[in-house]
Amino acid sequence: MTRSALATLGALILLAGCAPATTSTAEAPTESKDRAECKEYARTFEHSGRMKDACLISRGYTVSYSTNGGGVDVTARTQPRPAADVVATDLKACNDQAGMGYTGRLQFARCMTPRGYAVRSGD
Repeated sequence: MTRSALATLGALILLAGCAPATTSTAEAPTESKDRAECKEYARTFEHSGRMKDACLISRGYTVSYSTNGGGVDVTARTQPRPAADVVATDLKACNDQAGMGYTGRLQFARCMTPRGYAVRSGD
């Protein structure tokens, strides 16, 4: 394959099925559809809340996630974004390492950032 064909293929893969991190009113049906699909995807898992959040993060949304330390907003920064099962693994691993309160939120963010996520806390 030529370099330009690979670049085109890469661009198509990056854009396929991606939903924006923020949506306008015109895009609301896409967000509703994504939320419904992620809810359905997650319902068979033991930790369906985390799996739903992971699915939405993998589709480019910013999700309010409850860590041991409290709520944070999580967004995938890497392109292509990781698959939902990878996001779920990262969320669990970093939450398991995090303590409580403000320090716990910082620990969670320090764990998630090198894995390719943006984590924002209200602190």
